[in-house]
Amino acid sequence: MTEDQKHLLSQLKPGQHFTVQKVNAKGEIRRRLVDIGFLKEEKGVVIREALFCDPIEVEIKNTKVSLRRSEAEMINIKVMEQ
Repeated sequence: MTEDQKHLLSQLKPGQHFTVQKVNAKGEIRRRLVDIGFLKEEKGVVIREALFCDPIEVEIKNTKVSLRRSEAEMINIKVMEQ
């Protein structure tokens, strides 16, 4: 994958780095994601995924967070090569 490709956070595999582009959620879930650190241009990495691929663990702003795939589908990201 190249640095320019845009995806949803839910599409990434463990070890892939990303930059947040936009949070496409509304209401309480949007506020929660923004409070956690999913802000535009914030960098993060997918650490691991559970046995059946849900939830995923993400590190963002030096904090590890578990997200359901349904929540991760609300976050537009740009894949970064490492």
